[in-house]
Amino acid sequence: MPIADDRLTPQQRRDRDVRRQALAAVLRAARTERGWTQAQLAERAGLSRHAILRLEAGTATISVDALFQIAAALGTTPSALLSAVEADPATAETLKP
Repeated sequence: MPIADDRLTPQQRRDRDVRRQALAAVLRAARTERGWTQAQLAERAGLSRHAILRLEAGTATISVDALFQIAAALGTTPSALLSAVEADPATAETLKP
């Protein structure tokens, strides 16, 4: 379950937003590379189009289950998606201790 915004420090909120935006970009790129609409990805992943919309907008968190479903729908693995997120320079900065 996500932590409420008021329980995060400003830096934690910034880091979370950077990570969400990086994941959004990875998901959007993977979907458009296949020529799919958000509705098509949602159907293949067993999720709502609204869930995909929010993930691609960077405004939602993703459960492990949903990550696996999306990865399977895209014909890849969750680790491949997360590796692409980690490769984003801004995200990499958020991972430093």
